[in-house]
Amino acid sequence: MALSRNWSRRRLLAGLTALAPAAQAEMALADLVRNMDSAAAAWKGTRAKVRWERYRSLVDDRSVESGRIAVRRLRSGAVEMLIEFQEPTPYYLSVRGAKVEIYKPRIKTVEQYDAGKSRDKLENALLLGFGTRGSYLGRHYDMRLAGNEPVDGHPAVKVELQPKDSKSELNNSRIDMWISTRLWQPVSQTVYDRATRDYRNYSYSEIELNPAFKSSEFKLPLAPGTKRVRPQR
Repeated sequence: MALSRNWSRRRLLAGLTALAPAAQAEMALADLVRNMDSAAAAWKGTRAKVRWERYRSLVDDRSVESGRIAVRRLRSGAVEMLIEFQEPTPYYLSVRGAKVEIYKPRIKTVEQYDAGKSRDKLENALLLGFGTRGSYLGRHYDMRLAGNEPVDGHPAVKVELQPKDSKSELNNSRIDMWISTRLWQPVSQTVYDRATRDYRNYSYSEIELNPAFKSSEFKLPLAPGTKRVRPQR
């Protein structure tokens, strides 16, 4: 009987040991969600350097653009963003609600788009990392912690996100997101295409949270004689 009791205790301890990593992972994920929720509640805007990398598998082509980004939440709840791309070709990308504008200074042209029908896709592609609640991610994605992975020397934890709805309008198979353990905001994210091996990576550095913005930071610096076109028509 004593031998039997000792063997049962060993089995119980072994079982608890096996469950411990999963329990710790769940607690760590819960902590991450809670910290992201707290950071999102205080988030009003971000100013940073931005680097966009895009890979197209069909032609094995990788392109990189870099510049500066300013993004803020308006009183209405909508998000306003302006990116000034500096390399390799200067241009501006403006997003305000469902209105998207691309200004190309060299040809003095502004392309105007209405993203109303694809607003969820737009926000998922461009705005997911700004003021995003961890609980929002948990509702729409299966989240898995993939360990600590610093980004450009910035302490961060990698999170793998799989969409819960396979028929979602969001055109991606998964997202890898690196969350700063100082800011509890993403410092990098890679969005993978659902149908191909294409991906887009957005990385941010020199991040300023809740800076004092000037309204001019969100206005396109249009040169005299700039024309507007609507490619959707």
